[in-house]
Amino acid sequence: MVNTGIAVPEELLDDFDEVTWQLEVQGELPRDTSRSEVMRHLMQEFVDEHRDLLDDTDTGKQTPANTVLAD
Repeated sequence: MVNTGIAVPEELLDDFDEVTWQLEVQGELPRDTSRSEVMRHLMQEFVDEHRDLLDDTDTGKQTPANTVLAD
Protein backbone atom coordinates (compact mmCIF):
# COMPACT_ATOMS: atom_id res chain seq x y z
CA MET A 1 0.00 0.00 0.00
CA VAL A 2 1.00 3.58 -0.57
CA ASN A 3 0.82 6.12 2.26
CA THR A 4 -0.82 9.38 1.32
CA GLY A 5 -1.92 12.45 3.20
CA ILE A 6 -4.74 14.90 2.74
CA ALA A 7 -5.51 18.25 4.31
CA VAL A 8 -9.07 18.79 5.46
CA PRO A 9 -10.77 21.43 7.57
CA GLU A 10 -10.73 20.52 11.26
CA GLU A 11 -14.53 20.65 11.51
CA LEU A 12 -14.86 18.16 8.64
CA LEU A 13 -12.43 15.79 10.33
CA ASP A 14 -14.28 16.13 13.64
CA ASP A 15 -17.59 15.37 11.90
CA PHE A 16 -16.00 12.41 10.05
CA ASP A 17 -14.70 10.98 13.34
CA GLU A 18 -18.08 11.49 15.01
CA VAL A 19 -19.99 9.77 12.20
CA THR A 20 -17.48 6.90 12.21
CA TRP A 21 -17.84 6.54 15.97
CA GLN A 22 -21.65 6.58 15.73
CA LEU A 23 -21.56 3.87 13.05
CA GLU A 24 -19.32 1.78 15.32
CA VAL A 25 -21.77 2.22 18.23
CA GLN A 26 -24.69 1.22 15.98
CA GLY A 27 -22.79 -1.86 14.85
CA GLU A 28 -22.57 -0.74 11.22
CA LEU A 29 -18.76 -0.60 11.45
CA PRO A 30 -16.49 -2.86 13.46
CA ARG A 31 -15.20 -1.33 16.71
CA ASP A 32 -11.89 0.53 16.37
CA THR A 33 -12.22 0.98 12.61
CA SER A 34 -9.41 3.29 11.52
CA ARG A 35 -9.81 6.42 9.44
CA SER A 36 -7.63 4.76 6.81
CA GLU A 37 -9.99 1.80 6.54
CA VAL A 38 -13.01 4.07 6.14
CA MET A 39 -11.24 6.26 3.58
CA ARG A 40 -10.11 3.21 1.56
CA HIS A 41 -13.70 1.97 1.53
CA LEU A 42 -15.06 5.38 0.46
CA MET A 43 -12.41 5.74 -2.23
CA GLN A 44 -13.21 2.26 -3.58
CA GLU A 45 -16.92 3.10 -3.70
CA PHE A 46 -16.13 6.32 -5.56
CA VAL A 47 -13.97 4.53 -8.13
CA ASP A 48 -16.54 1.74 -8.53
CA GLU A 49 -19.27 4.32 -9.19
CA HIS A 50 -17.13 5.90 -11.92
CA ARG A 51 -15.54 2.74 -13.30
CA ASP A 52 -16.78 3.69 -16.78
CA LEU A 53 -14.16 6.47 -16.83
CA LEU A 54 -11.34 3.92 -16.67
CA ASP A 55 -10.06 2.04 -19.68
CA ASP A 56 -8.62 -1.47 -19.89
CA THR A 57 -4.93 -0.54 -20.04
CA ASP A 58 -2.45 -1.63 -17.41
CA THR A 59 -2.25 1.88 -15.97
CA GLY A 60 -5.98 2.16 -15.53
CA LYS A 61 -5.76 5.78 -16.61
CA GLN A 62 -7.80 7.05 -19.47
CA THR A 63 -6.21 9.40 -21.97
CA PRO A 64 -8.40 12.44 -22.59
CA ALA A 65 -9.62 12.73 -26.15
CA ASN A 66 -9.56 15.94 -28.12
CA THR A 67 -12.73 16.35 -30.08
CA VAL A 68 -13.14 18.91 -32.82
CA LEU A 69 -16.62 19.72 -33.98
CA ALA A 70 -16.84 21.16 -37.48
CA ASP A 71 -19.83 22.80 -39.11
